[in-house]
Amino acid sequence: MFAVAVLWAAFFVVNFNIATMIPLLPFVQADIGISVQDAGAVLAVFPIVALFGNLALGPWIDRFGRKRFLIVGSIACTAIFLLTASARSGQALIGYRALTGLFMPMLGASVFAAVADYVPPAGQGRAYGYVATAAPAAFLLAISMGVLLAGYATWQIPILLIAVVTAAVGAGASRLPPTPRPALSEGAIGLDTYKRRILSLSLGTSTRLLLLGHFLWNTATFMVLGLYPAWAIQHGLPGRDPGAIGGMLFVGEAGGLLGALYSSRLSKHYAQPLKICAAAAIATGAAVLTMPFGGDSLLFQAGAYTAFAFGRDMMLAPIQNAAMSLVPATQRGSLNAMLNVVYQGGATAGALIGASLYAVWPDFTANALASTAAFGMTAASLWWTRTDGANTPTTGRR
Repeated sequence: MFAVAVLWAAFFVVNFNIATMIPLLPFVQADIGISVQDAGAVLAVFPIVALFGNLALGPWIDRFGRKRFLIVGSIACTAIFLLTASARSGQALIGYRALTGLFMPMLGASVFAAVADYVPPAGQGRAYGYVATAAPAAFLLAISMGVLLAGYATWQIPILLIAVVTAAVGAGASRLPPTPRPALSEGAIGLDTYKRRILSLSLGTSTRLLLLGHFLWNTATFMVLGLYPAWAIQHGLPGRDPGAIGGMLFVGEAGGLLGALYSSRLSKHYAQPLKICAAAAIATGAAVLTMPFGGDSLLFQAGAYTAFAFGRDMMLAPIQNAAMSLVPATQRGSLNAMLNVVYQGGATAGALIGASLYAVWPDFTANALASTAAFGMTAASLWWTRTDGANTPTTGRR
């Protein structure tokens, strides 16, 4: 349906934005001569600003509607991407990435909350799965296309292309029906609103366990994602050229796309998809645990990374679907924003822990053990999360 296509494109933009600067940064440094310190700030400033942006936006999205913020966020980010492509200094690039951190959460905190606005309850599980496939698709294209276009043409092209997609998201969102009135919160927004909303979302038993599982899942994931490519090049696959390793990672991320596609079927075939996700977390941790012991076999590493990516992306949609069912329709935007904050916190924790472990034990064994333990704790949190008696989502026109 049209609404799912628009939300898929919006989630694609959110994830492409996260991934795109990683492969482009070396080419940016060569072109405009930014310092190493500025390069680090370019990567760090977006998630830092976006974390606070997500915390601030949730109640406003619930009050004024997901559609409105999809449109405003898309228009603003389109303009910011165009400015980013025109940047000729490190300071300008840092400023534009900070602005992106202010406006991109308007999309990120609205996407999964809006699924329940436009899709009937019976089809929401599959819709969440379809929208979730945008994440692995974005990472596939951002990294591979970024290297090719920046290497053979100029680093600005991927930024300009995503600006076109973002503008299309805004145009598509403008054609969606308004957010259903029963799904809008009422009353003024003040400090008490944030206090009540954050406490209600973080202290309820089910939401607390789900948020904890989401945090642990991202921590486990980024212990691997942050260092695995470097380890494969430096130690895991000696003698292999970067092209072969890049191809292996591309195949693995394609496995992630398959996992996201499969997740759309979980709610249809399983009454408790979170328990399936708990089992998947155990299996994913087992796949990670084998990575340091795969020798220099490209085929073995491709299989292990594909299994990791499949399990990682299979869990996203059921977690989002379960989360939206745990709160009233008037709080979906706030919970979506909270999930984004937890995602950024888990990703940061995983990257920092992973980097610390890798600095001491560069054979990747410590990273694999820590990630496997975190996946095990993820499984426990998801297994004990109860979704029975959850709120029935309110839907709008199809």
